[in-house]
Amino acid sequence: MSTIKLFSRSYLPVWVVIYIFASSCSTPLKELIYLNGIESGVTYPNGPVPEEYRIRLNDQLFIQVISDDPRNAAFLNLTNTQSSMGSYGNSSNSIELITYLVGEDGKISYPQLGELHVENLTVAEVRDIIQEGVDKYLESASVFVKLVNRNVTILGEVNQPGQKLMVKNKLTIFEALGSAGDITDYGNRQNVKLIRELPDGKHIAQMDLTDPEIIFSPYYYVMPHDIVYVEHSTKVYGAKNLSYSAPISITASIISIGLLILNLFK
Repeated sequence: MSTIKLFSRSYLPVWVVIYIFASSCSTPLKELIYLNGIESGVTYPNGPVPEEYRIRLNDQLFIQVISDDPRNAAFLNLTNTQSSMGSYGNSSNSIELITYLVGEDGKISYPQLGELHVENLTVAEVRDIIQEGVDKYLESASVFVKLVNRNVTILGEVNQPGQKLMVKNKLTIFEALGSAGDITDYGNRQNVKLIRELPDGKHIAQMDLTDPEIIFSPYYYVMPHDIVYVEHSTKVYGAKNLSYSAPISITASIISIGLLILNLFK
């Protein structure tokens, strides 16, 4: 069979089938690169400022009153014996925080100050409320409030799925995925879903992490209790996982399939 005959119009459908098969075996590089096409050395304007997290039911708050003399503030701070409150800690951390659990009524019970409604308030607003109450008892005392269960859950095609602690107030989607060991070679970077609970219900956002415009998305920054799900790609991200002999094997397989199909058309 001559080369000219192999590439004649009559064999065009055959080569189209072979091309489709070959291209389906791998993923274009542009689908693997984050922020594909973004220019380096360019200063981009800031995206939307992330909203402050608002406290929900079952959240855990660490609250501490700090004074020049710790003995003066002791009656305003929890102790280990006050077991009616929540506690937060894990085996990897030797420090266990004694926390206030936000009840089903949206309140916490604070020493000397009574029942305080904190649901839908920011951490700063809770601190201001407690500071106002503390000022009635102590002078020059300051209040420290921290949301303890600042977690984001990352599932799907990531190397280390699970619930991750947010180590800072503003955490980007890339930093969150980094805490989960990054997306695997089989993850679809163009279809990452983020589930966020809002006052009117759960909202699902779809993000394309290969698009530079993602840095301007209102979901670029994750929030406590967000769920990030990375879908499995329908294509095979083979280039990174294949051995050095793999390209030769794939090429030989494609040629063999091509010759087989050509023989059928003889």
